[in-house]
Amino acid sequence: MKAFRGTAMAMLALVLVGAMVWLFKPTMFAPSPVGNPQLFRFEKHELVRVEVQRPEGDNVVLVEQDGQWVIEATGHEAGRSMVNRVKHQLHDLTARASVVEEPDNLSLYGLGENAIHVVLSLREGKQVAFDVGDPNPTSVSYYIQPKNSDRIYTVKKAAVDYYSLTLDEFRERRFASFDSKDVTGITAVLRLPEANHTLIMTREGERKWAMSSPIEMDADHDQARRLMGRVSAMKAVRFEPLQSGDVSRYGLDEPRADITIRFASRDPLRIRVGDAAPVERKHDVLAYVLMDEGDTVFVARSGMLEEFATDPKTFRNRRVVQLRSEDVVSVDVALRAGSGNDLSGEGHVRYAAEQWVWHDGVPVSGSTPKRVARRFAELEVDNFIAEAPFELATFELDEPIARIELRDRDDNLRVVRIGGEGEPMTDPEGHEHARYYAMVEGEQSVYLVNKGVLEVVRDLVREASRKAAKDAEKASRQERIETAPGSEAP
Repeated sequence: MKAFRGTAMAMLALVLVGAMVWLFKPTMFAPSPVGNPQLFRFEKHELVRVEVQRPEGDNVVLVEQDGQWVIEATGHEAGRSMVNRVKHQLHDLTARASVVEEPDNLSLYGLGENAIHVVLSLREGKQVAFDVGDPNPTSVSYYIQPKNSDRIYTVKKAAVDYYSLTLDEFRERRFASFDSKDVTGITAVLRLPEANHTLIMTREGERKWAMSSPIEMDADHDQARRLMGRVSAMKAVRFEPLQSGDVSRYGLDEPRADITIRFASRDPLRIRVGDAAPVERKHDVLAYVLMDEGDTVFVARSGMLEEFATDPKTFRNRRVVQLRSEDVVSVDVALRAGSGNDLSGEGHVRYAAEQWVWHDGVPVSGSTPKRVARRFAELEVDNFIAEAPFELATFELDEPIARIELRDRDDNLRVVRIGGEGEPMTDPEGHEHARYYAMVEGEQSVYLVNKGVLEVVRDLVREASRKAAKDAEKASRQERIETAPGSEAP
């Protein structure tokens, strides 16, 4: 009997709890859809317009124009990351939960008059519209109500939390992006304590640059690419409207750097770097930057100035032979004994029928010809030692230890001489490594190169000597056979 009364009391308590839940939270017992319903689905490339209407009236409209996204009414470029975020987060948005159907009070969820209204326009006139409300109590989801729907859902925070951001957050922060392959030249007027000169560099080929100011010389392709990269990577920390075109207040009337990038297929890009700007973080170094004759002053990190202020001599091209190793079709080397090496001789190889062969057409086993072609075609010197006039004998280049001839498929001939030993290179552990003087015939400079370039020459001469010895032995055997008693002439 007592057991029956206990069971009855437990059932009564359960009924009372259920009644209270039904009274205070009736939606708990509402039927839930099977699985997580998909709210929207469209192809990312179909999106052409994003309109965000906010209660405070600070609306944002992003629209695609001629393949580029801009912020309507301002003409400013829209942030690519922001546009991609909209596409990625919404093109197949799935609800986390269905919260309530036919709600009595939308304001409890931040909807109704307090909602952010979003309209996505797709190609061919289709639209996707919805209202964004408040975050849910756990702040990991947001309430959302699709247009013409009587149901409120929750969706992941990342899908909609950015619609309340300021207008600046929708702008593209990389304001000077360009295709480096289209660049034909760089001019930078520098007014810096460590660099007060005009830097002028011009592209003369795919990987060939020349500097005409402040000194005349071949310029390094990688150095030019580094300068272009520092400009195109500039990123705005914040934006400031340029009021009445007054650039003097930002130090842009006499900028610390006035940089112009020239292109083959578009108008030049002008970047002016002015005074230092106030920082928000302790270790930031910021400056005011103006692009072309725009209406916005960008506040960006000014570390790029250090790259432009580098000693112009360091821009010198260290690849002095300027051939492509894959285009080399013949290599002829001559080596004399010297500098502690008794090996001497010659080596002659050419590239034919997709393989390297000796002068007599016999295929070369191994990779030595390819290594020699690559090492000298793309020869990168350690240091520049002297400019003409100079005496060849000073560097033992009148009678070089090695002479290397390279010819490419366009019949371009480049000849490198390796002379005597120069100042060795000392590694971090204090070990010295031999270096040799070198020059390219027809040019007026002397360089220092590491010993590796001489080692590959020795390898080729050593293999050529072995082949010559084997050929001589084979010829000698054949001669003995032919002169042996009883042998018949062919």
